[in-house]
Amino acid sequence: MPTWYPIMGEAWVIRVVPICLLAFNVYSNWFFMMKIGPNGRNSILPNVVKPGFKYCHSCQGNSPPRAYHCPVCDVCVFRRDHHCSFGGICIGHFNQRYFVAAIANLLVMVTPLVTYGWNLLELKLENGVSFGNLWQVMFPHLAWISGFITIYQFLHVLLFVLTFTVALFVFYLVAAQAFCLYNGQTRIEYLMDVHAFQLGIAENLRQSLGTRWPLIIFSCFIPSPLPSSDGQSFVTREMFNIHTKDL
Repeated sequence: MPTWYPIMGEAWVIRVVPICLLAFNVYSNWFFMMKIGPNGRNSILPNVVKPGFKYCHSCQGNSPPRAYHCPVCDVCVFRRDHHCSFGGICIGHFNQRYFVAAIANLLVMVTPLVTYGWNLLELKLENGVSFGNLWQVMFPHLAWISGFITIYQFLHVLLFVLTFTVALFVFYLVAAQAFCLYNGQTRIEYLMDVHAFQLGIAENLRQSLGTRWPLIIFSCFIPSPLPSSDGQSFVTREMFNIHTKDL
């Protein structure tokens, strides 16, 4: 940033402050994602058998609908979406809102950083980035060893490549979540071709991210109560359609 704007100048502040706020949102949501966990305070499976429950041979207990056993966490996860390797925890019923908010903020934050990284790379490479030296960006190690770029230029190439890679990966995460939310599925249910909980996009978001889902991206401290407060009972499409007709 100081390459174009003086530190603490107005142009610098109006760009750095939003990025810092986005970074705070990413880390705070990530913290709550791991602290609350997918099962909230209901980590122990119920002893009673209710409609839709199934027996989990790994947990040796009754598993609620939409719950699936995670071989890494070694526990049945309520409305399990996937196991997040970066957080070392499953994404499920009670912490999906924090995961979605974290990756959404991260995508918004990293997108301008890719632009800044590319513009900085054009300044640092001799004659900028062109078709003739594009190979130096694609194979910076070879270009550095061969003496075409300096170690300083190599580090700038590495910075851009890492930022661009993060942007692509985060875009994939956001797209995957958006696809599943649109279809009323978790990642597990998508793989198993389960469509019983497709209630329409607005209700899908409400069921998965809470009643205040439009606000969760702005702060992890905004309450967004989930319709299924215990994570063990869910509205199916058939039930939702009957209720809608009655209204």
